Amino acid sequence: MRQSWPALLFLSRPSSEASPALYVLPSRIVGNMAFWPYVYGILATVVRVASRILFPTDEPLPAERMIGRVEDVDELAAQLRGGIHRILAAPRRTGKSTVCRAAMARLGDGGAYLVSLSLFELTSIASLAERMAQLTLANRGPLARLVERVRAGGEVVLKGAALTLSVKATAELGEGVELALRPGLAAGDPHAALLGALRMLERIAERDDRPLVLFIDELQEITDGDYGDGHRILKELREILASSPHVTCLFAGSVEHLMRDLFTNRQRALYGFGGFHDLTPITEREWSEGLAARFAEDQVRVDLDALERFVAAGRGHPRCTMLIAQQAHVAIVEQGSHHLDLSAAERGYRGALAAERARHADGLLDVRRLGPGALRVLTNLAHETPPYRSMEAKTARRALDALAAAGIVNRGTGRGEWAITDPLFVDYLSATLPRP
Repeated sequence: MRQSWPALLFLSRPSSEASPALYVLPSRIVGNMAFWPYVYGILATVVRVASRILFPTDEPLPAERMIGRVEDVDELAAQLRGGIHRILAAPRRTGKSTVCRAAMARLGDGGAYLVSLSLFELTSIASLAERMAQLTLANRGPLARLVERVRAGGEVVLKGAALTLSVKATAELGEGVELALRPGLAAGDPHAALLGALRMLERIAERDDRPLVLFIDELQEITDGDYGDGHRILKELREILASSPHVTCLFAGSVEHLMRDLFTNRQRALYGFGGFHDLTPITEREWSEGLAARFAEDQVRVDLDALERFVAAGRGHPRCTMLIAQQAHVAIVEQGSHHLDLSAAERGYRGALAAERARHADGLLDVRRLGPGALRVLTNLAHETPPYRSMEAKTARRALDALAAAGIVNRGTGRGEWAITDPLFVDYLSATLPRP
């Protein structure tokens, strides 16, 4: 007679820190088919969706997980589809990259070639040129597989069909092909390599009769010394892209005053090269519906006043609002609860402040290093006092410029209006710094 072994059933405990629970089920129970519906019921109760999955805070969201801003994606995609260059300037972690990537994905679904780059990830002209060339070639199916092999394991030995493909592509598209397939080649002459990569954008789009959309995130970084002569690079970038009718550009940056200077200052190479798109605020209703839907994925029933607390504490800031909801979910999972009430929402807010405490302390230290003027301005803003109060106008302007360059404050819509970018940082500062 065949021996029946007990089944081992692993179930996650509510706490993500604990080890999985191990249950040994006798074989006679496992063999009874009527038993399994009960198992599924246990799994639905005990196995919880991870808080970080429901409420991610440190990476752009896929389009299908966005809360609000559908109109932003629609408008941006329509403008780019029409060949109109667009610019987004907004503080970090406010959703601009999520919106841009969603618009890019929509255009890709429509058949456009896509090249997406982030200057936070690429810190030299050579790395920018190489990655641009690789992503450009990756729009062609057979070349995409070859580029993937290169990116996964460095330079590959080209032979047979791969060699033929490479030679043909080089004849069609120019020296940019070698940049993509020979890692490190761009380092020999980074400037020339970047120009070659830029020219290849139009060549592949024209040859294949496809529109190509170039997305460069954190464009203001190109003015950093790591890229050499930023003015020269931007001048040549404009010259090449202005003569590339198949290429449309999407630029984004998190230091708003630098981005606006790049595109609205008549002395800058990119003056007038595209129009600005301002992100629309996520409405209270969108937040409430979106957060309730996320909690429902873990079978959590949410009280209306808890949702209102999330929205009020987050002040419309995407990352802060998501972090508060994330920490509230952690709290109820620890309790083994599927009900989120106002007290749980309040625990989420306190948990978010605790999670950010070290980052906030470092941020305050950075401000102190900027000088007493920056600290005074920040104190004024944290306590909802005009930033210029008790300060000379020149000193205050200099301090505001330094804080804006550091991404700590951003300019408001009205004259002389400034605000601290992160509302949780505001709460930390107001509790830490004495009222002026």
